[in-house]
Amino acid sequence: MLGYESERRLKDLLVAVGDGERALEAARQRLCSIRDFAPHSAFQRFDRDCNAFVSSLEMLNYLRDHRNFTISESETYRLVKFFDSDEDGRLSFQDFLQMWLPCTDNLLRNITLDRPSFRVGRYDSLPYDIERAMCEILEKEIDLQRRLDILKRDLEVRYDYTALSAYRSVDRYNDGRIDTFNLGSFLRSCGHYATEAELLAIVRRIDTDGDARLSYSETAEFLRSSNPPSRAVLEEAERAERAASAERFRRR
Repeated sequence: MLGYESERRLKDLLVAVGDGERALEAARQRLCSIRDFAPHSAFQRFDRDCNAFVSSLEMLNYLRDHRNFTISESETYRLVKFFDSDEDGRLSFQDFLQMWLPCTDNLLRNITLDRPSFRVGRYDSLPYDIERAMCEILEKEIDLQRRLDILKRDLEVRYDYTALSAYRSVDRYNDGRIDTFNLGSFLRSCGHYATEAELLAIVRRIDTDGDARLSYSETAEFLRSSNPPSRAVLEEAERAERAASAERFRRR
């Protein structure tokens, strides 16, 4: 299990996951509440080469069309990878749907899926309110990706951190899974009293097989940052931690 400071950093990471996922869910519901939004038409808007897939470059070009030049292709590649179910580096229509459809409002989800689509040509755009709402979701996804990466790095440099120790800190009952019950217990022990909606949002974001529980492999994959710290960085962090501990002991 992790030490106190590492558990606090893990708590900060999980809380950020819940906050980001709930903000994205609200944005997805706003998009799907627009009566003219049709998923298949939106897919055609991105799929400019008409090959029935959306690539990271096509996603980047969409953001460029909306004058967003702060996001790189490596970031859109990571976003595509997050939603890519068969790991072929691109999004099928079914993968694409997961990015835009609400997760907690099944009625709105079904209404959106049932809407008739209209053809979008290679150089056409969707109505402005739809384009803006979709751009907002992409920007929120990238922003969350960036924030989580910083928090993951803060956790990875801890001398007592491993993915397994982080998993065991949450799975304190050794059930071999993380659900909303033991996740809520862990957050409460760190001073954060999460609502059921927040706990569900955290699990939903990390869960890849849809069973509403987090296995060790799912958690370890999620905890891995895009640029893990080198051995030299880890050794320096450990030396700093030991020096700080010695100083605290000396002052007692």
